[in-house]
Amino acid sequence: MNDADRIKELEEKLRQLDVKNEHFERQAQRLEQERDQWEKKYKETNEKYTKAQAELAELEATMQGL
Repeated sequence: MNDADRIKELEEKLRQLDVKNEHFERQAQRLEQERDQWEKKYKETNEKYTKAQAELAELEATMQGL
């Protein structure tokens, strides 16, 4: 294999690595967005749970007063 063939082979490998890198960067970005969505859902659900706990405590206090 001469130098020109070796250079072409290395350039092709580099191109393939660039394509793979772009794919993994897009995948990482998609996973980060998905993580952010799950964190938002968790926060919203936790806030609803906390509110429901407070409402239950208030209801229990009201019922005890009857």
